[in-house]
Amino acid sequence: MAQKTIIRLDSLSYFFLFAIVLSMLIFANGFYLFACLVTLILLFFQVQQPYRPGVFTLILVQHILQIIASVFQADYLGENINYRSTENSTAIVLSLIGMVFLFAPILYFQNKLPKASLQDLKNSASSLSTEKCMYFYIGAFFISSSLGAVAFLFSNLTQIIFSLVKIKWLLFLLFGFLCIIKNEKKGFFYLFVGIEFVLGFFSYFSEFKTVIYYLLVLMVTFMVAINFKYIMYSLLIGGVFLIFVLVWTSVKSEYRSFLNAGSGKQTVTVSRDDALNKLYDLSNQVDESNLEGATKGFLDRLQYTYHFAKTIERVPSVIPYQQGANWISVLEYTTTPRFFNPDKPTVDNSVKTSKYTGIPYARADKGVSFSLGYFAECYVDFGYLGMMMPLLLLGLLYGKLNHYFITKATPNLLFNYAVTCSFFFEFYGYEMDATILIGRLFASLLTYALLIKFVFPLFYNALKINPNP
Repeated sequence: MAQKTIIRLDSLSYFFLFAIVLSMLIFANGFYLFACLVTLILLFFQVQQPYRPGVFTLILVQHILQIIASVFQADYLGENINYRSTENSTAIVLSLIGMVFLFAPILYFQNKLPKASLQDLKNSASSLSTEKCMYFYIGAFFISSSLGAVAFLFSNLTQIIFSLVKIKWLLFLLFGFLCIIKNEKKGFFYLFVGIEFVLGFFSYFSEFKTVIYYLLVLMVTFMVAINFKYIMYSLLIGGVFLIFVLVWTSVKSEYRSFLNAGSGKQTVTVSRDDALNKLYDLSNQVDESNLEGATKGFLDRLQYTYHFAKTIERVPSVIPYQQGANWISVLEYTTTPRFFNPDKPTVDNSVKTSKYTGIPYARADKGVSFSLGYFAECYVDFGYLGMMMPLLLLGLLYGKLNHYFITKATPNLLFNYAVTCSFFFEFYGYEMDATILIGRLFASLLTYALLIKFVFPLFYNALKINPNP
């Protein structure tokens, strides 16, 4: 096993984090804030090691945010942690324990990787052409836009098509790595970040967040030490970003209604210029009262323990534990190609969520979807203790795949970092429905197996400064 390195903290940063964590106990629901932050910090300094890909750090932080948000929500409203469900506190504690089980095997396999250093990344970058990578990304940008537009026209291949779209983000990350390490063409990289961000608003699903998340993955990879100034800058940037998110939350509903022309469908029917002009107008109308309502809406949208809590209320008192039947149905659905079963139904997350939570949600025919969350689905099958086993197995698969991608995807370490980050990125959400998660995982496995075998060697050879004849 390789010697593990950790991110260094200066003494002032240690004191600041310690004070912040302890201060959580003064709040009405302080124990749960304390537990969430302790779990986050302990796992963060194990997961994110210097010069390791930052994708699992993103997964960790996003999961914890969706768990702790329900505590922030209760405190913001001046309510008890269980004000919406008598089992919310239980759902939070089970989720935190589940995070440990999910990440334990990931950490095991990560710690078996050879020690990484900046020089290793420089050596990898020296053999790749930044300019060629930029052209590859530009080509992938236009191709992925076309693929995304037709993905739902071929229901048999939708998941495969979306997996292929990941190639664009792989090249985006690789280009970013090369720009940072070789200190060249950074202006073009910042331009691409801006373009991806702006064009993301011309999307029903707020895809502007994607480039921000990828940028964070890229930056965290180079994190070696944390000092007090770094923490202050991060808090400042985080505060600015929070204001941006609140403004977006306050206009999102009306903006989406404009995008689909009031049809209620998850589609865009207006021109890009009209969409961006409308967004600008709506943003200028936001005032303090809008932001207060947006804060409540944002916390309610971010948190995802509510469904888990309502599920605990009903299972097993109303609905018995499924003894694995739910996950078996997930595996059967995701491993049966549609061309073998033309009558295979489309996934409607709201059906499962309504069944186990007792909340009568609108369904896909109304243009909405509410997922139960895969932690809750583990509970539905196996209960308090048994739910940890599928999370452990999922973490085992994640860890093994991550180890394989980093060590064997291609001969180039930096290229492999881009491979593993692009592969795992879409699994960052705590709220993911198990059918969607496993379906995308299988589709990505198939796609990346073929890419590693037949396509990535061609990419790697073409990107080399001195390609083989």
